[in-house]
Amino acid sequence: MSTNDFSGSAVNAVQADTVHNLTFIGAPANEPLPVPRQIPRPISDFRDRVTFQVELDALLGGADGRPSTGVVIVSGMGGVGKTSLAVHWMHRVAESFPHGHLYANLRGFSKGRPATAHEVLDQFLRALDVPESKIPADEESRAALFRTWTSDRSFLVLLDNASSAEQVRALIPSSPRALTLITSRNQLSGLAAESGARRIRLRPFDNEDAVALLTAGTDAAGPSEVALAARLAQSCGHLPLTLRIVQSRIGARADLPFSTAAEEIAEELLGPRPSLHAFSPFDGDSSTEVHMVFAASYDDLPADLARTFRLLGLHPGEDFGVSDAAALSALEQREAARQLNRLVQLSLLEESDRARFRFHDLLRSFAAEHVEQDEVGPATERLLNFYLAHTDAADRALAPGRRHVLDDPEVSATFASYEDALAWCELERSNLLAGIRLADERGEDALCWRTAMALITFLHLRGYDDQWIDMCEVALRAARRLGDRWGEAWCLMSLGGAYREAGRLDSAAELDRLAADLWRELGDAEGEGKSLNNLGSVLLDQGRIDEASPVIAEALRIRRPRGGRELPISLIQLGRLQLLRDEVDLAEESFQEAMGLAHSADRINVADTHEGLGHVALRRGRLDAARSAFADAASGFQASGASPAQARALRELARCLRDLGRSTESLEAFQQAHHLLEQLSDPTAADVLQEIEELSSGA
Repeated sequence: MSTNDFSGSAVNAVQADTVHNLTFIGAPANEPLPVPRQIPRPISDFRDRVTFQVELDALLGGADGRPSTGVVIVSGMGGVGKTSLAVHWMHRVAESFPHGHLYANLRGFSKGRPATAHEVLDQFLRALDVPESKIPADEESRAALFRTWTSDRSFLVLLDNASSAEQVRALIPSSPRALTLITSRNQLSGLAAESGARRIRLRPFDNEDAVALLTAGTDAAGPSEVALAARLAQSCGHLPLTLRIVQSRIGARADLPFSTAAEEIAEELLGPRPSLHAFSPFDGDSSTEVHMVFAASYDDLPADLARTFRLLGLHPGEDFGVSDAAALSALEQREAARQLNRLVQLSLLEESDRARFRFHDLLRSFAAEHVEQDEVGPATERLLNFYLAHTDAADRALAPGRRHVLDDPEVSATFASYEDALAWCELERSNLLAGIRLADERGEDALCWRTAMALITFLHLRGYDDQWIDMCEVALRAARRLGDRWGEAWCLMSLGGAYREAGRLDSAAELDRLAADLWRELGDAEGEGKSLNNLGSVLLDQGRIDEASPVIAEALRIRRPRGGRELPISLIQLGRLQLLRDEVDLAEESFQEAMGLAHSADRINVADTHEGLGHVALRRGRLDAARSAFADAASGFQASGASPAQARALRELARCLRDLGRSTESLEAFQQAHHLLEQLSDPTAADVLQEIEELSSGA
């Protein structure tokens, strides 16, 4: 039997250990994903911008209903309403693009790290249901695959807040039926020249629209009130962002006539405020006016709300939820939610569809600049501790049988189910990655490496291999800076697993040996056993069975006296090795022992053991027993979301059914396996198809 006849396990998807030939996809098989609908929710009080919308509408008049151009660049200064226009128009025409709508905030002008084309391509390909195993590691190959998957399909794409042509070139679909809108403070002239893009330069509101926005829903009617509104609009630079903030402040004084409320605000904005002019972090001709509007609104906030507003400016991610805000501001959840909603009402925050909140990047900069120096450290530490506690809790739900970074966690975060933990990690993924990087930058080394290690299970489950490697490398540097050798050993072990998944087997073996040596030096038998088990997996991957044998035996020798929920992993590994060496009786003993020890919550361990026993039964010619074992394995892998392992078990099940003369059932199992392998772009799909054809023809 070759190493490919029975190779692999999904055990390492939820364990620190790795085993032979694993690929893992986090979502259960046979669940078609919806057409992506990623365009954000439009604002409720959008002003028509009729001229610009007519210009955009004209783009849809091409032959055969195709857009007359594939790319539109909407440029203008910060706060002028580029995103609002794009989102509003895209919702209007969404039905003309039946294959879906993609959105990415490129963060080109934010204080944090801009999004890279490499990252966004990963996001887009996943949204298009491209199997994780088919997403290449390098940007050029990802871009080529994106062009392939979008060819001749009708997509609407919004690339928001781009800083350069380089940031967006690879993100433009190849299809002539697709339309990409790019918003930027820059005109991106080079991109326009090379792609034939249509350019729209968005300017501030004219006086009429600005006054209409300020007076909407008020009792303003007379010439004097209109004139006052015009003065306010001028002080706002006629920018939609600042106009909405002032409008919200007027609305907050609903007990006053428009003229009284507007006069109070005008006095703040138009009176002498010399200190404000020294601060202008914003671009464009209206930077002073923008800052004056922000400052006046900030000064008008109650002290507690002002504190929350400025602390939210420290958040490292693109958006955040109530819990994140509560952690940053040290508030109870209900009070945090109340304050967030109030900031939304005042147009100082935006709320998305998922009860998530975000800043306009100009407001984020303003908020962060106003954080008091003695607030930065405590607020950041609260947020990072929140992320560590919740990531560790998620890790416990996803991988109940492994060691966790917090030996004695506070009971501050729990997840009701595996699925809840997975969903939370997916929702917060970008924030968790940003938080780990923030901890690295601030020298919060313990929080950095521990949070990264707690996140590894999730990154592995979902196939975010690039981020897995990145986080391990960041964590390893942090642990070494800290002089935490226990943390260093953990990071070495996890990085070895990441390298193995990336196919860097020599590097993986080297790190596994370093980790095992360090665990041994520290007297940590559990860690040493994990690293040796990982090393055994790498050696099996390399076909070095004789070298793997003593390594796997040593891992088992260490683990057996300790017992626990990780012992079955080594027994399963040993059983596979024994099958590869034709030691069938010994393999059965190993699998049976693993089954007796496997905890019911460790679904993948149980499924792996069923699969092993199926191969034992096959070796003995016991087809019905093998059929039953493979059926149990396929069911267990499906419940765990381990699609490659499920396909492998289904194929063996189909062969058993075929040899038992149950052709109809066999064909169904083969077809299920083929479908999964096609989704995974696994080359063995062709072999399964051949088996299907042979069975169908009666060969």
